[in-house]
Amino acid sequence: MTLFYQAVLRDGGQRLGPRLRRCFAAWAGVEDDGSPLLERSRGRTRITLADTGVCGRYTFDEPTGRGRLRTTATWAQGRRPDRSWVTVTVEGDLSATAAPVRAPGFVADYLATGRAGDGAVPVEAGVHLVGPEEVKDLTARLAHPSRAVPLIVLTVDRTDPATAAACADHLAEALAGIASIVRLYDTKTQEELNAWLGPDLSVFGGGLRTYLPGVRPGEESYAMRHQPRGGSAIREHGTRALDVVVTGVVELSVHRQVPADIRQAEQRVARILAGALDPAALHAAPPSPAAIAVPRSPKPAAPAPQSRPPEPEPEPAAPRPEAESPQPVPAAAAPQPDPAAAPEPEAPQPEPAPPAPAAEGSDRLAAQIAERLADHLDDAVLEALVDMARGGDSETTALIKTMSAHLDALTRAVESTGLLGRRGRGDELERLRAEYDRLELDYVELQESERKAQDRIRWLEGRLAEHADPVYGVQDDGPDGPLDAESLMDVVQRARKQLRHLELPDTIDTEVSRLDVTYPRQRRRWTGRAWDALRALDAYAAARAEDRFTGGFYDWCSRPLPGEPHLTPATVSMKESDSVSGNPKFYRARLFRVPTEVDPSGRVYMPAHIKLQPVGSPAPRMHFLDDAGGATGKVWIGYLGDHLPNTRTN
Repeated sequence: MTLFYQAVLRDGGQRLGPRLRRCFAAWAGVEDDGSPLLERSRGRTRITLADTGVCGRYTFDEPTGRGRLRTTATWAQGRRPDRSWVTVTVEGDLSATAAPVRAPGFVADYLATGRAGDGAVPVEAGVHLVGPEEVKDLTARLAHPSRAVPLIVLTVDRTDPATAAACADHLAEALAGIASIVRLYDTKTQEELNAWLGPDLSVFGGGLRTYLPGVRPGEESYAMRHQPRGGSAIREHGTRALDVVVTGVVELSVHRQVPADIRQAEQRVARILAGALDPAALHAAPPSPAAIAVPRSPKPAAPAPQSRPPEPEPEPAAPRPEAESPQPVPAAAAPQPDPAAAPEPEAPQPEPAPPAPAAEGSDRLAAQIAERLADHLDDAVLEALVDMARGGDSETTALIKTMSAHLDALTRAVESTGLLGRRGRGDELERLRAEYDRLELDYVELQESERKAQDRIRWLEGRLAEHADPVYGVQDDGPDGPLDAESLMDVVQRARKQLRHLELPDTIDTEVSRLDVTYPRQRRRWTGRAWDALRALDAYAAARAEDRFTGGFYDWCSRPLPGEPHLTPATVSMKESDSVSGNPKFYRARLFRVPTEVDPSGRVYMPAHIKLQPVGSPAPRMHFLDDAGGATGKVWIGYLGDHLPNTRTN
């Protein structure tokens, strides 16, 4: 499913769960009885409210043409009260003609119940009106180094003040939870703000500007990353001129990195709600594989070997009708009679589990209940029903209400027994899907725990190499420490900063972002593998440049230098099959840009690739060109995205 919207908020207020649940239930249109698990269905729409004292998750799953759209609100208490958090996501499948996704309606109502923020600055439920006396507070928000949400500033429009107010309200509704909307009170406020921002970042003329995190007045190398929107377009088109602003901010929200403490706790919320994990383990160390192993049914015990000599066979039982005759049992598996036991006509068989109630049994039970109720509906009651329909007296109405309450209680009692077989194939499929999601989150958590442990081992080996045998020494991950990335784009950005022997051009960002947005559940599984691949390529290129290694990258993975990053050779392929290389269409799909010093044409065929996921769909690939021993002395990454077309994908 594609991720369309993501809000990450901190909320240190009281009764976080009840506040969020109340707003979500009102928006979903479900009557909430406050139970720990509430499930309701309306046609193909499903609403689930589940929580405990420390965490909760509420989902609204609705059909959208041929697909579905799922809105999920998750909350949990933090290690400290001020670190409690809420995440809201909207994901699913939409057609090209579907309306774009905006903030769910309950988010603004929830924000109005307390004082939530992004961890650094507040995120209000509506528009924040700023006057001259509040400019200092506004500039502090803009310059806050930890601000994570965009801040949109709308200026004064002297010709049409109502338009500016309407646009601000529209933005606040569409971007609730993922942006902070500010409207300047007068021109004096605008002048004071622009004096602080400087000419490159100023905003005026009834327009607006979206200030991304990291505003640095006078130090911006590219001021247009904070996109302005002119006042003339807003006056001419009104709120329609804001679509590009809203779309840009919503797309930014899905790329926002989730803090590590929220990411770790969020993986455990589902297990806590399912009863598979104690609530006290919300912030505990990662579980061991044994702790999350799926319990399996015990295998039936093999029959004990017979030590006594075989007894004479008993008299054969009377033959059964042919329709009921059992299948023959192999002699080795047939149980032997015990001579000490009392004679029985047949060997004792284990009592079979009661079969699930069939539809015929359910119909028969329903008919019996209806018959019993009909017997008690005498003529007097029927007359009361007619009297009530005509607007009868209060005594008749009270009688009918009493009967209705009794009938409702009887219905609930019958349903609670499960005799009517409420859980069908769809419910079982939903249960299995939820269990799969929990296991996938556990798998990712174990992967991250293993990666951190491996990084720690390398760091310790590096320290050991300073005082012992250098063969165990490895380099640390650098000043930024171990990898803690939420998306593939985070990995790419970090590689551009740290790995000096790699070149990752901007042309790969489109496909990388598509993987991040289209597969939000799998992307964290690929981040570690992508980082391992990039580090291995960088270490290989560095060793080639320093004449410490001769050979290609596949040779490096097969026989790496001691302690250096490398990959399993099975994940590396230095060529494509003949069916791909010989097909012009597939060949062109693997032509990527390089500098003219590498190839005069500016494009080169890159068959060599690394498999971030060997099989399945999607199966991301990283295509590269090995020029470590060439003119540039670097490895060029030409592509990082889903599997390119070949004979199997086409």
